Amino acid sequence: MTKIKKDKSDAFRLRVKLDLCGGVMGPGKAELMRKIDTLGSISAAAREMGINYRRAWFLLETLSKPLGLPVIITEKGGSAGGGASLSEFGRAILETYDHCVTAAELNTTDLLDNLRVTLNK
Repeated sequence: MTKIKKDKSDAFRLRVKLDLCGGVMGPGKAELMRKIDTLGSISAAAREMGINYRRAWFLLETLSKPLGLPVIITEKGGSAGGGASLSEFGRAILETYDHCVTAAELNTTDLLDNLRVTLNK
């Protein structure tokens, strides 16, 4: 049997995605939402992630539109500046996603370790 040649840390990785009535929540959107929550700005969050503002808006809309509820709340710019924050709905989605990831990781660690051992024999 051929052994796995990839670095073990990269070879087995759990990625959780939630389908919420057609809006898919995954690790990229979760990261974007966390950065918006921390930085208070969609553009700042997008810059930190290396994506453009338009792409960030698109990602947020693909969650909001299918469910008909906004995941972020925006304030228009001006002398006081603008900003963005997670809506109550967006915060609930992010917290649920994080709990699902934690539960999946806890419940699959042994399974993935066993698979790694089997494939490396």
